[in-house]
Amino acid sequence: MNKTGDIDCLLWVQFKNGDREAFASLYHRHILPLIAYGTKICPDREVLKDCIHELFVELWNSRSRLAPTDSVKFYLFSALRYKLIRQEKRQRIQSHAILPRTDWLDEEVDNPIEVEIILREDHAYHAALLQKAVKQLTARQQEVIQLRYYQGFTNQQIAELMHMHYQSVSNLLYTALCKLKEAVRLHDVIISIFSCLLFFV
Repeated sequence: MNKTGDIDCLLWVQFKNGDREAFASLYHRHILPLIAYGTKICPDREVLKDCIHELFVELWNSRSRLAPTDSVKFYLFSALRYKLIRQEKRQRIQSHAILPRTDWLDEEVDNPIEVEIILREDHAYHAALLQKAVKQLTARQQEVIQLRYYQGFTNQQIAELMHMHYQSVSNLLYTALCKLKEAVRLHDVIISIFSCLLFFV
């Protein structure tokens, strides 16, 4: 376990014993990552805000019954994901409109290979380009990218969090990363062609 995880576990024990400062520290340490992850599942900020608030209220009220955990971050992400998906289903029932969510189906491909995104020298420019490309992915692909590369979860943790097989997570990551690399590559090609055209003007 890393230093961050050690601190979280210590705060978790203190919080379970009724320490309000420890509870506040856990909130402030995880609120921004929870918001960043939650927006990949629920774009409605008000609903997301309500679910996060409800999550922490329930945590405090049930603190004495909570089990020990070796990853507070994983616990919080898992609990928030469950709440958001349950809320989405509730809203669908209330509106009497079951919307197709084909982008949430597991995608299977042969010989999946996990690849890492290589940062370019012009970090700010390519970070913006990458963020734009991520928004073009399906909701499921955005979620797995958020968990793996922005939140640092392992493939096994993602599989448990998203209720998927380990292999399906690897496949989904591979497909998403291929799309991102292709989007960046096409952008660079277009810029290159445009630069050549300017040379002849």
